[in-house]
Amino acid sequence: MSRESTRRRFIGVAGTGAIGLTAGCIDSLTSDGNDENGADDTTAGDSSDEGTEDDDTLADDDSDDVPSIDGGAVAFVYDDGPMEDYEAALPAHREFDAPASAGIVTEWIGREDFNDTDWMAVEHLEELAAAGWEIMSHTTAHTALGAFELVEDADPDDVRVYPEQRNHGFHHGYEIEVTDGTESVRRTVVDSDTDEIGGYLEFDEPLGESFQAGETVERYPEDVMHEFLGESKAELESLGFEVDTLLAPYDVADEWTVDIAREYYDGIANVRPGSIHNDPETFDPFETRRDYFIEFTTREAVQNELDHVAEEETLGVLGAHTFKDEVTEERIRETLEWVEERDLEVVTFRDAIRATAGNDG
Repeated sequence: MSRESTRRRFIGVAGTGAIGLTAGCIDSLTSDGNDENGADDTTAGDSSDEGTEDDDTLADDDSDDVPSIDGGAVAFVYDDGPMEDYEAALPAHREFDAPASAGIVTEWIGREDFNDTDWMAVEHLEELAAAGWEIMSHTTAHTALGAFELVEDADPDDVRVYPEQRNHGFHHGYEIEVTDGTESVRRTVVDSDTDEIGGYLEFDEPLGESFQAGETVERYPEDVMHEFLGESKAELESLGFEVDTLLAPYDVADEWTVDIAREYYDGIANVRPGSIHNDPETFDPFETRRDYFIEFTTREAVQNELDHVAEEETLGVLGAHTFKDEVTEERIRETLEWVEERDLEVVTFRDAIRATAGNDG
């Protein structure tokens, strides 16, 4: 992947989704790395740069190696690719011979002391893959992929718009499309903050058109979305990893996201955050439910959720940000013990899709 096409200034992140609470990936940052007020937020092998041909692609590959999820299963999906995935999560999973999936932001691979965190280098990802882990795309630069509705009218002379969430303001230098389905303009984000009206995106020039709140969205244009999704997959595959799935930053994935992601991936691990439970009989990998198993919850709540997975024989998709202080090797190991006690299969997200392919989803 050429760095030239993705050289933008990383500003920060935020997000939503958790067991009953909100979550994200990392705290919002200013462009120089200072804290900003905001929400807290693969297996190596040959692969093709082409997108998947249909939803059954994974089912046809290595079908003899697909684990059974009858009786209930869980997939652990870790966010962002920090060194803690390698230093804390990997040792815990090795003890239980349990795989996991890691969502990797390609522009962060190998970076040190970036956002107060060190990020896994290629050799660490290779060791994960050798241990049976899946390497997933988490986009090129950790950008929110969905569209956000405007909550304030916008006039032709305005250089600011006020969306329902300002996730697209955490990365400056990208073009945003403002559209009501009839009129559309593209403007570059140069600033984002909050004022007496609310959170805003600020552009490099006035809109030049009027847009009504409730009838207008702001989103990344289609070509920019292809950059985030296609270049991330291509970069990871060029490093020797098989990449079939996507983890959406900030737990933001809507129809706009899914329509474009289908060209590259066989599923998205967190389209419907807030619950871990997925019915294997009707599982749609582009409607996946995922929730956090250490952050924003309690041990009792997680054990109750795992009881439900076992009793109802569901597919539980669990997430965590291992750079967070509370997400320790001990807590991960404890959760894996609970999974083992309930005799649940541990699978990668890729294998969860393979195991459920052919069901009436």
